[in-house]
Amino acid sequence: MSRTLPASISPTLSRYSIAPDRGFLPAAAAHILAFACPAPDVADLSRASLLLPNIKLAAPLNEALFACAGGPVLLPRIDTLSGMVEPWLATLEAMPDARRQLLLHALLRGREWLDEGMLWDVVAELTQLFDTLTEHAVSLPDDEAQLLARLEEAFELRNSQALNFEAKLVNALWRAEAQGKPSRAVARLLAAAQWLVQLDGPLIVMLESADAGPLQALIEEAARRVPVLLLRPDRALAGGALAEMLARAWPLAAERLPLRERVHGIDPDVITRSRQRLRLFASESLENLGEAVADQVLDWLCAGKRNIALVACDRLAARRARALLEREGVLVQDETGWKMVTTRVAAVVDAWLEVLASDAWHRALIDLLRAPLLFADIDPIARGQGVDALDRLIRDTHIASGLDRLRAAAGGLPESAALLDRLIAARAAINPAQSVTIAEWLRRLRKSLELLGAMPYFEQDQVGQQWLEWLETRQAELTGEEGRFRFNAWRTWFNRQMDSQLFRDESIRSPVIMTHLAATRLRSFDAAIVIGADTEHLAPPSAPGWLTHAGVRRALGLPGLATERRQLQEDLAGLLLASDASVIAWQSLRRDEALMPAAEVAVLETALRLAAGTSIVEKSAPRRFPASADVGPTTIPAPAVPPGRVPERLSATGLKTLIDCPYRYFARYVLRLIEFDELSEGMEKRDFGEQLHTILHRFHSRHPQLGSETDEVLIASLEAITEEAFAEAVARNFQDHAWRLRWRAQLEDYLAWQRQRESKGWSWQAGELEAAREHELGAGRSLYLSGRIDRVDTGRDAEGEPAQALLDYKSRGLKPLRDQVRDPDDVQLAFYTLLQGTHVAEAAYVALDGNELGTAALTGPEERAAALQDIITESFNAMHEGAGMPAHGTDTACAYCEMHGLCRKGWAT
Repeated sequence: MSRTLPASISPTLSRYSIAPDRGFLPAAAAHILAFACPAPDVADLSRASLLLPNIKLAAPLNEALFACAGGPVLLPRIDTLSGMVEPWLATLEAMPDARRQLLLHALLRGREWLDEGMLWDVVAELTQLFDTLTEHAVSLPDDEAQLLARLEEAFELRNSQALNFEAKLVNALWRAEAQGKPSRAVARLLAAAQWLVQLDGPLIVMLESADAGPLQALIEEAARRVPVLLLRPDRALAGGALAEMLARAWPLAAERLPLRERVHGIDPDVITRSRQRLRLFASESLENLGEAVADQVLDWLCAGKRNIALVACDRLAARRARALLEREGVLVQDETGWKMVTTRVAAVVDAWLEVLASDAWHRALIDLLRAPLLFADIDPIARGQGVDALDRLIRDTHIASGLDRLRAAAGGLPESAALLDRLIAARAAINPAQSVTIAEWLRRLRKSLELLGAMPYFEQDQVGQQWLEWLETRQAELTGEEGRFRFNAWRTWFNRQMDSQLFRDESIRSPVIMTHLAATRLRSFDAAIVIGADTEHLAPPSAPGWLTHAGVRRALGLPGLATERRQLQEDLAGLLLASDASVIAWQSLRRDEALMPAAEVAVLETALRLAAGTSIVEKSAPRRFPASADVGPTTIPAPAVPPGRVPERLSATGLKTLIDCPYRYFARYVLRLIEFDELSEGMEKRDFGEQLHTILHRFHSRHPQLGSETDEVLIASLEAITEEAFAEAVARNFQDHAWRLRWRAQLEDYLAWQRQRESKGWSWQAGELEAAREHELGAGRSLYLSGRIDRVDTGRDAEGEPAQALLDYKSRGLKPLRDQVRDPDDVQLAFYTLLQGTHVAEAAYVALDGNELGTAALTGPEERAAALQDIITESFNAMHEGAGMPAHGTDTACAYCEMHGLCRKGWAT
């Protein structure tokens, strides 16, 4: 329907408003043909230009034109404004956004207004705000001089107003940023003016909202030159039950009537037909939400729907739904794209930069060496062996970081040394200690990745190709910039770039499309589902920075939150009206706290509930995807050891594992799934115990008998050995000094205990003794027993016969050790007695920590060793004969078992 034009505008501007439902494009096609065809019987639009808000509308609009014309159509030039003006934009030498941000960063850094760490965030927000200010403040210029003059007028106008400090600061920065080469936003205005000059046929403009916004100046200028047709959506024109329901829930004009009165007396048929097209889902978990979405999509596909939109407000839930659909063989065409930072290419690059920043911190280093897309020229098996060897070296040497230190320690590991040499060469190529330009950092980054063997992978990978293209583009854009940055500052910039870049897989074509709400404007679908319509995810975009918040935008005369919320409501209404079937779904519970639906959804749900007299929100219950609790094992696993895979060696730790839980033993020693201990950067109780072993072995090697040596001499010797043993640990982490003090407080008590022991006839004989023996199982089978005994003393037993005492140092208190030694399942001392194979009169733990030093002795060590021998024989013969290895560990054993996710005993019935 036409509108009356202002007197200043030529009547060559025709305006039509169309309901934003499934009939929008067919109606638009009819208007276009009636407006632009020179002859009624010839559908020739070739002289016209058609400006679209979204290029995704081109294909369905073409189909609508063909259908409306009833035959062939000579199509107009169709593109978005950016596409239309691109040929002119290329000649204006606009400043790339990356360079704009660099210049603005230098301006802000020179003022020292903000912390260095937040500068890049502020710069990114300001450049977006400046573009918005330019678009809203400057009408279409004739040339660059006129554009600059209008910008200057806008600067002065805002400076004359009573702006707050932040708005004045933004205005000043905007003015400073406008000096020099034009930004793309400014250049786009100039290019649009040049494009309008060459128009020689009708212009058709399709708006995505009722307000033309910054396009208004372009439309008015074009109308002075050529006939212009303006097509825009107007929800007031929509008909049908759902449109009536939406009009009562979301009125277009300010409505003072309460919602209850607005829906009062509505025809029940309107409610029924609205609910046939619209359903509301509430799910209690993210997993449940993803499953409900996938269920609904599969139902629609089975019903024959072939144009389905997944509106991804909650990206996590949408990704889960996508994974479930792909599991069922349904691919999803993702229009939104993935952030580059989430791809494995970016992850590998970030892992390399983290190694550089942390000087090869052990976790970052191992993550990098195990990452894909590196070392294309190294055999994967050799690489894996080198990484495993390096991992063990790190744990054995406790080198938490330091690439050069690791290389020095890896001299005897050729595979590991080769990997470290490559890292050292790549580090030299990037040289993170220097301060250089961003373009130079990018060049060095590429060179270092070449040395790491990443380029063959990147060049073959679709994401890798886009990443390399981005790298080359940014390097070219920033070449010539003289600002120098330290490695960490450049990395902050680089991380922001990775977070802002999107990767889109253009190879997938599917009837199921994932998109965002704004991209659905004017498009029609067979079905649509809004994923994550809660207050957190379905909301107008917020400006996070302190220089670009709503108050600043309001002071500068820019559209505020109310405008954005109205637009969100209209986008949602347009989607519902343009879809044959629609679902709005959200997660209603997170971490036991209720999640409310978005304000618009809550109003709509309330309106439907008041009109229907009952709640219409469905609690989604997935049908195709069973709950995870239903897929667990039904019985406790008890695998048999395959022939030839029965372990041939046994330690005290292995035997303890076998007794605690046969299945855990099976996983550890048959499947060899032993979990490495985490390398602790600070000393822990276990490390403290190992230090005491080392100290006491050195001390007794120097002083096997205390004899007549004075306590002063012995204390001095112990303190010197203690200082030497703790020196490296304290140098790495000074807090470990507390452990040294803790042990030094026990020195006098230890010497007193040792003298008392010698007075009873026991003498130190050996320490850290590697012991082994072959144990016959019968039937031609044998088992190799091995272990390391902390200390062996010699003396005599109660009958005066020569005997040995086996001692095991523990950095624990005496009482818990006495409780442990009385436990019949504690096998360590009995195993050492069996391993030693001599007359052992005493086997005991030595408590080196706590208020009292002393021994916790095993009663009858040789009798316990004999019983243990029978257990070993029976257990391993049973393994050879195919006995099951059940997961029957006690609750205590299972509490910290690393295999609980494998046996899943908690799920068994």
